[in-house]
Amino acid sequence: MNRKFLMLLFFCLLIQKSKAQSYSDAVSFNAGITQSGFGVALSYNYLVNRHDFIVGGVFGSMAKEKYIDTIDIPYNDFTVTLGYSKNVFFDRLNNFNVNVSAGGVFGYEAINNGDKELSNGAVILSESGFIYGGFIGVEGLYNISEDYSILLNATEFYHANSSLGQFIPFISVGIRYYTN
Repeated sequence: MNRKFLMLLFFCLLIQKSKAQSYSDAVSFNAGITQSGFGVALSYNYLVNRHDFIVGGVFGSMAKEKYIDTIDIPYNDFTVTLGYSKNVFFDRLNNFNVNVSAGGVFGYEAINNGDKELSNGAVILSESGFIYGGFIGVEGLYNISEDYSILLNATEFYHANSSLGQFIPFISVGIRYYTN
């Protein structure tokens, strides 16, 4: 009887350990608004412990920069991000989490699809090109199951060499799937 109890206990601990290791990585998809436009982000999260993770992803936005009151200059940003996310709050049951993240960003900014002339004949002096900088963000996460979470995210991108604007806010909602 004692031996059966020990075997059952060992089996339960083995299952619990494998369950605890199931959160080794996750993928997230977010969609939301940027400054005068729309953006989407796809990210991969590698958990380094129960709550903190390394995050890498891609971000794309389609927006229009208002110049004077009558001219809109369309632009697209396509960037790659790499950073670290630190948990700053989680509830007792680990259903709700708040994370703060920061890191680097680089990519390409396409102004008016590369065309120098706007529809009204105005000439754009800004050039499309490579951009780089950093980001900082806050994320609220609600676990809806063991494998899925709903996200609410606010990120500020800083593009040090952008021709149109150095600060690009991104407020989004999304879903995260834990792959293991």
